[in-house]
Amino acid sequence: MSDTNTASSVIDGLFSLIEGAMGDSESVKTKTRLHLASTILGGISDEAASLLADRFDTSALFAGISRVESGLSEVEGGIHDVLAALKEKKPVPNAAQVSSAA
Repeated sequence: MSDTNTASSVIDGLFSLIEGAMGDSESVKTKTRLHLASTILGGISDEAASLLADRFDTSALFAGISRVESGLSEVEGGIHDVLAALKEKKPVPNAAQVSSAA
């Protein structure tokens, strides 16, 4: 497993969340642009992280952001599960079936 406490891995995680949230609603062109932006930002952020290291514990910072990303992913998955369960309605028995079963 790769180190998840780097600036580029945080950017990759954010990209994955955004891409997952978009689903099939966005075009391939839009997703390609987003991927390109993520790649560029990942490379720049690794360089910027070394500048932040003098003032912050960047490993702890990126670990915290990664935990937030994981939590958001769990929330997104939970919402998806709830919506899927609400769409799958079970048939309601009619009153004659209920009274004859009693």
